[in-house]
Amino acid sequence: MRPLVSIIVPVYNVEKYLDRCLTSIVNQTYNNLEIIIIDDGSTDSSSTKCDEWANKDSRVKVIHQENQGIACTRNTGIKNISGKYFIAIDSDDHIYLNAIEYLVTALEESSSDVAMYKFYFSFNQKMPRKMPKSKSSLKYYVREGWGISEEVFLSMDYQTFFWNKMWRSEAVKDIYFNSSLDCFEDIDILPHFLKACKKGVFLKNHLLKYMIRSNSLSHTTFKLKDKLDLLLTICSQCEEKYNNWYPQLGENIRYWWALEYIFISNDKVPRSFKREKWDMLFEENLLTKYEKHSKGFLSSPYNFMYKALYIKLSIRLFFYKMQKNK
Repeated sequence: MRPLVSIIVPVYNVEKYLDRCLTSIVNQTYNNLEIIIIDDGSTDSSSTKCDEWANKDSRVKVIHQENQGIACTRNTGIKNISGKYFIAIDSDDHIYLNAIEYLVTALEESSSDVAMYKFYFSFNQKMPRKMPKSKSSLKYYVREGWGISEEVFLSMDYQTFFWNKMWRSEAVKDIYFNSSLDCFEDIDILPHFLKACKKGVFLKNHLLKYMIRSNSLSHTTFKLKDKLDLLLTICSQCEEKYNNWYPQLGENIRYWWALEYIFISNDKVPRSFKREKWDMLFEENLLTKYEKHSKGFLSSPYNFMYKALYIKLSIRLFFYKMQKNK
């Protein structure tokens, strides 16, 4: 029998999407699954739906808890896994029917501690008429040691999310999320998970549809200033860790701080000019740090799309400074 895989599904008020997510999981071509659903104090019908799925499929185990947030919910899941491998899937997303098959195959063939896959963004909230499979054959490459983190943070092809990675349970045991974080908890903990892995396998296949919705677990109602401060603090902490752990990453790790600032600046500045938000994003202290981290960004390892965002932000900064100096 092939190894048991634990799938952690955090749930909070996702009654519209939960059936779609769990349908994609229970119908996987890979059958040896332990599906751990953690209901984080849902106030809609999600809690009832979780129990209904447990009654339909013996592989489904439901844990109900008072609302504690996504970090604690994932920790609850990690503490209850018994599989050789585990993965955490957000309850508003859905995975391709051969996703687990591909991930386990890649892990077993390469003897890796973590497998990562690509994904598609989706705004479609409807249940697909037929759950998809990956149409392309399994393709992957392997990195070892600090090269795993280099691939994640300095190419960003696999992003810093937790849900698009499958882990060998033994390799990352006793590593847990910071329960005080309600946002960017993935970025905070990911360096520790990656450092625990000796070898990583990177699938070229797209295996998940990531639902973008304003009220998801990953889109909390942080004020912009608080969110930016928290993100950049975590980025600085990660940068410090990597400079201590892997001097080989050297100069390039600072570009990742700059990239996260570029992301949030391009994403959160409204299309209509609102001076107070621009003043907050482009305050002198932040710009000093940004200039330090972004120096030479066009020569960084990032691809053209990210460099285009850098140029876009540079243009915004230019006009902002012009207007401010009038």
